[in-house]
Amino acid sequence: MGDLTVPLDVWLSWVWTNKVSIAGWTIAIIAFVLVPFRRTPAEARSWLLIFFALPWFAAVAYWLIGRPYFAKGRLERIGRLPDLAMRIPAQIGNTEAVPALSSDNRAVARLAQGVGLFPTVAGNCVEMLSDYHEAYDRIIADIDSAKSHVHIEFYIFANDAVGDRILAAIERANERGVQCRVLIDALGSYRWIRAIKRRLKRCGAEVHDILPLRRRLRSSRLDLRNHRKIVIVDGRIGYTGSQNVWDPTLHSGRANRDILLRICGPAVLQLQAVFASDWYLETLEELVDGDYFPRLTQDFEHPAQIVPTGPENPETGMDLIFTQAMYNAAEQIVITTPYFIPNGALISAIKAAVLGGVKVRLITPARSDHRLVGLAQKSYYSELLAAGVEIYLFAPDFLHAKHLRVDQEVAVVGTSNMDVRSFELNAEIDFISYDADFARDVQQLEESHLAFCKRLTFGEWNRRSLWTKVLENSARLMSDLI
Repeated sequence: MGDLTVPLDVWLSWVWTNKVSIAGWTIAIIAFVLVPFRRTPAEARSWLLIFFALPWFAAVAYWLIGRPYFAKGRLERIGRLPDLAMRIPAQIGNTEAVPALSSDNRAVARLAQGVGLFPTVAGNCVEMLSDYHEAYDRIIADIDSAKSHVHIEFYIFANDAVGDRILAAIERANERGVQCRVLIDALGSYRWIRAIKRRLKRCGAEVHDILPLRRRLRSSRLDLRNHRKIVIVDGRIGYTGSQNVWDPTLHSGRANRDILLRICGPAVLQLQAVFASDWYLETLEELVDGDYFPRLTQDFEHPAQIVPTGPENPETGMDLIFTQAMYNAAEQIVITTPYFIPNGALISAIKAAVLGGVKVRLITPARSDHRLVGLAQKSYYSELLAAGVEIYLFAPDFLHAKHLRVDQEVAVVGTSNMDVRSFELNAEIDFISYDADFARDVQQLEESHLAFCKRLTFGEWNRRSLWTKVLENSARLMSDLI
C-alpha cells in the first residue's frame, strides 16, 4: 500500500506544476460543449478557435460579449411588446394608403413587413439631408416649432457643441410645455450620458439610457446595443438615418459623411411605434395615446416602410431584405457602407447579380475607424474583385452613410451596416423606399461620394504584402464576432 503514495505524490506534483495548462484545456473543452448552442456554425468556429488558442482571454471575452441573450427581466418586457403593439392606434398600419407595387417590389415589401411588422404605406414626403450641419439646423427648427411632444433616440449623443444645440432646443421646447422624451444608448454615449441626464432632468425633460451598463454586466453580453437614430416631432415629422448627435472632428479627428431623412406622412407613425417600444423597454410607460399617432393627410405618393430589427429576433435581420432586393436587380446595385463584412447569403446574392449582368458597386471608406474591422473587411476585396464587383474607396473624410440602391426601384437608407453586428446584435432601423424619384436622389448622393473615391483595381490589390494578407485573413476568422 505504501508504494502507491509515490505515484500519487508525483501525479499531484505534476498537476500542480501544470495547473495553468490543465485549467486552460478544461476551459476549452467546456467551451467545445457549450459554445455551439444557439449559434451559427461560423460563429461557433470563431469562438472555439479563440478558446483553444487563448482560453483565459476567451473566457473573459465570452463573459462580456459571448452570451447571445438578454437578461431575464428584459426578455419578459420584450415578451409584452406584442400586447403593447395591439393598443397602438390602428392608423399605424394605414391600410387605406397601401400602394400598388410591381411584383418584385411586392416580394421585398412583404418580406420587410414580415421582418419589421410594418406594411408599406403611401403618402410620404421624404427629404434627404446630406449636409452634416444643415441636418441639425432642420431638427432644431422642427423642435422649436413643436406643440405637443418631441421624442429623440440616438446611439451617440455627445455633450459637445453639436449636442449643446440640440439640448438647448429641448430645453426651450420643455419651457413651452412640450413633452420631451430622450433615449440614449448607454455604451455609445457613455462619455457624456451623465452630464446630459443631469441637464435634461433640470429642465424637466424625461431621459433614460438604453441598456444600462450597470445591469448588463450581471446578465448577458455587453455589446447588444441600440444603434437607432430617431427624432419625432408631434407625431407628424420624423428623422432617421445614419447621423449621430456629435461633432466627429472633435472626437475621431475626421469629419463624417452622413445622411438623415426628414419624413412627413404615415411612415412617421411607424417611427413613433418603434420609439414607443424602445421607451417601454426602459421605462414600462406605454405611449399609446392617440395624440402620439395623429391621422395624417395623404398629400404625396411616395410608398415606403420602416423596418426595425434587433437582437430580440436575431434570425430576421436586414440581410434577408438586402439579399431579396439584390436577387431582383436587373441593371445596377450600389452598396454604400462604412463596414462591409458580409455573410454567405450576401456574397452569393452579389455574385449571382454580377453573373446575371448586373453592375455591382461597393462604396466604402479607404480607411476604417476600427482597425480589426477594417482588416476583416479588406479580406473580402479579392473575392469581390475577382467576381467583377467595382470597389470605390472614399477619402479623406470617413464615409459613415449607409444606403443601398437597386436599379431605380428600391432604396434603403438607415442605420444598418453590411455586417453581422447589424444583422444580429444591434437594434437598427431602416427606411425602405419604392419610389423612383427617391432612388434618383440616392443615385445623385452616390455620385457625390464617387467624386471623392478611388477605384480599386485587382492588380493593385494583389500587390499588397504577404504580411498584410496574413493579418487580413486572420481578422476574417473573427468576422462573425466583430
